[in-house]
Parts: sequence; C-alpha cells; structure tokens
Amino acid sequence: IMRNILSKSPDIRNSAIVGFIIAVLFLILYRTAIKELAPYYELPLYYWGSLVLFPAISALGIFIIKDLVRKFGDKFGVFFQFYKFVLIGVLNTLLDLTILNALITLTAVSTGWQFSLFKGISFAFAIINSYFWNKLWTFQKTGGVRPIEFSKFLAISLVGLGMNVGIASLLANVIGAPGELPKQLWANIAAISAIGFSTIWNFAGYKIFVFKKK
Repeated sequence: IMRNILSKSPDIRNSAIVGFIIAVLFLILYRTAIKELAPYYELPLYYWGSLVLFPAISALGIFIIKDLVRKFGDKFGVFFQFYKFVLIGVLNTLLDLTILNALITLTAVSTGWQFSLFKGISFAFAIINSYFWNKLWTFQKTGGVRPIEFSKFLAISLVGLGMNVGIASLLANVIGAPGELPKQLWANIAAISAIGFSTIWNFAGYKIFVFKKK
C-alpha cells in the first residue's frame, strides 16, 4: 500500500526522501558534534528510529495538506508550497551544520580564519542544495541552471541572512532580556524570532522574484 501511495504521488515520495535525508544528517551531526559522548553503538534506539519517523512525519504533512487542497481549492496552495519550503529549510540547515562540524572534526580546528572558511564552504553547499530543491520541487520550475535566476536566488538568500543576524542582534544586544529572564534563554528566543522573519522573507522573495511562473 505504501509503495503504491509513494509511486502515485511524487510530492509524498519526495517529502519522504527529504525526511530520510534529514534523519541521516541528524545522526551524522549528532555523531560529529559530540562524538566523545555518543559513539554510534551507544545511540539510544529512538535516535535510529528517526530514520523511519522523520520520513513518515514529512510525508504525512504533505498528504494532509494535499487533501485540504483537494477539498477546499487552491486557497491552500500557498500553504502546500510553504510546507515544502520549510522542509527544505530544515534540510539546508542540517546540511550546513553537518558539513561545518565534519570539517571541524577532520581538522580539529574550530576557530580563526579556518572556521570562517569552513562556514563559507558549508553555507555554499546549503545554498546550492536549496536552489535546486526549491526550484524543482517547491516552486516546480523547469529548465537548467540560469545565471540570472541563481543570482536573484543568492541575493534574496543573503538579504535573508542579513535580516536573520540583524533581528537576532537587535533583540539580544539592543533590546535585551526583559526583567529577570535569563540572557541565554532570551538569546535563543531572539534567534528563533529571527528565523521566523527571515523564513517568510525568503519564501516570499523566491516565490515572487526568483521562481515566479509566467
């Protein structure tokens, strides 16, 4: 039954693939980030269960939204695109962090110009991955790589990155933690808030300026 569902719905199949890749990156990141504390053979069973759980949750979300679109029309279409966009966003974030931590683990270097180089490499891989997944799946644009299109995509992404860092810095450094709220907790609230703003910006920018359908 599951095979028939996946074969008849490319979106459900692709979401399951994305969920599986997310699970694999999650396990690799867990291993490389704190390898001294958590070798693979000591990972709890539920961590390995993510290889099944993440694809199932990803596919279930697509199935539910597709069902809403069928019942209530295209007014749910934007939520369908946004859900796919968020999935790719999670994938890109984990890919970025996984590559960064893998380079740190291989070189035993986590500061200085080398760290900046590693971050640039991991960000570049994440951007390229984001471009292809969002182009071909989220917004379903055909055709190969177009320099102008990719330049627009990169520009929107960099503005989103600046917005992310700027809003987080404004909340954490200028406004500051209210009352007796711990500074570390407020820093995480600031980071999460910034992610929300930059996610909306990137989605709108990609949809309107980069992958707009004629």
